[in-house]
Amino acid sequence: MRIREARVAGLGVWTSDTRLSGLLGGMNGDPKALIWDFGIIGSFWRSLERDWRYWGSRDRLPGCKANELRGSENHSNLVHLGSSQFNQGGKGKMGKALRQTLFGLALFSASAGDGFPVFKIHDINPEAGTGLAIAVADIDGDGKPDIIGVSADDVAWYENPNWERHLIAGTLKGSNVCVAAQDLDGDGLPELALGADWQFNNTKSGGSIHILHRGQDPRQPWNVRDLLAWPSIHRIRWADFNADGKPELIVAPLKGKDSTPPYHIDKATRLFALHSPDKPFEEPWREETLNESLHVVHNLWASVGQKNRVTLLAASLEGITALVRTPAGEIQSELLARGHPEAFPNSGAGEIKVGEYNKETPLLGSIEPWHAHQAVVYTPLQGDGGPPASLHWERHVVDDRLAGGHAIYWADFDGDGADELLVGFRDKAGPKELPGLNVYDLDFDPARSPTLTWTKRVIDDGGMATEDAVAEDLNGDGRPDIVAFGRATHNIRYYENLGEPAQP
Repeated sequence: MRIREARVAGLGVWTSDTRLSGLLGGMNGDPKALIWDFGIIGSFWRSLERDWRYWGSRDRLPGCKANELRGSENHSNLVHLGSSQFNQGGKGKMGKALRQTLFGLALFSASAGDGFPVFKIHDINPEAGTGLAIAVADIDGDGKPDIIGVSADDVAWYENPNWERHLIAGTLKGSNVCVAAQDLDGDGLPELALGADWQFNNTKSGGSIHILHRGQDPRQPWNVRDLLAWPSIHRIRWADFNADGKPELIVAPLKGKDSTPPYHIDKATRLFALHSPDKPFEEPWREETLNESLHVVHNLWASVGQKNRVTLLAASLEGITALVRTPAGEIQSELLARGHPEAFPNSGAGEIKVGEYNKETPLLGSIEPWHAHQAVVYTPLQGDGGPPASLHWERHVVDDRLAGGHAIYWADFDGDGADELLVGFRDKAGPKELPGLNVYDLDFDPARSPTLTWTKRVIDDGGMATEDAVAEDLNGDGRPDIVAFGRATHNIRYYENLGEPAQP
């Protein structure tokens, strides 16, 4: 497949059996309006705690305890997203986000009158531990999606709408790292697959998969079924990859078994599936190797296309790779994008998600290279013909000023029928470039031009060192909200989409 590089461009993705859909009508607002947060003392103290806590100063302050600067736990900030207009080169002019904190008055930059919604911040748990993964599922079957937070030390769910915390499991084996929800026994309620025993530098041992299943009361600790051990287990997804109507657990270790530092390219990563038996909490699960050609697979995604056929997308040092299973059962792979264009080890991709622009135009989102500084969108070029996997795609860097990029998600936050790209990053890029969450509102008309433009919206500027983030409608109003878990900030936040733009 041919790939055309542009200065700010990226690769979209198709396979012959999967129609991936893309996104966005863009906004070109300027930061003109100011939204005040009358959080009184709470905002001020929490802002100070955030800075001290994230950058390590709090631990060095004599006599400063963990909860001394937290302020009001129940206070919710009302925030409108700051707007920065970028040019095609990915640099352009960025409107300065104005923010001050003075005795509880937090001042945020906002783009007024452009139709983008206001978000309200709810602190679900400001002391949730070292964040590793976040998920959303209806745990108690009341029709309301609950939040699942996975820290290094425990797994807990937060009950919608009061967000009461319930412990699912404490430390099982070493550090937890990933989670995926799926109903395995047909009762309409989800069980959880958990990746644990995470050891970043150990490729010879460690790594484990567990199934967590409830008893009579989901508010009590759950039962644990140990499935297997494999080094460097890092990401898991449920997907019906063999099209038998029953999803398998797709497992992606980060590094190849027995691979060696510093780059771990001497042994490929084994991507494999675990097939659930009829009695998933008792009987053995069957293993199936899917691919052993990629290196440092940081994330993967399952996209469901025509006839419910699943394409697996993997982000690795090679770039973005698609895996498909043919009707005969053969697994085929194709490199769709090489990711970051620099030479190894600064090559490849670290994240991958699929969004929608319209029913005919797919887009992909990525962080490149892994744990790095670029948020990337891939768009398909028109007029090439042939099956989807043979189309041409273009790479667009929508932000190159991130640090520790670690989460992406697509959702239609403004209700215009096209998704926006949510990006989370966990490190400080500069004195005024704190970790947080951004949304990139894209403007793309494939019938007119392959040119992509975008507006950057700041969701959280320094209050969330984002390890993981998802977008789901949590309050049933039809608008996608955001949930994120901070690694260094140790917090879980729910960003409620109020659906109304800031007033000019």
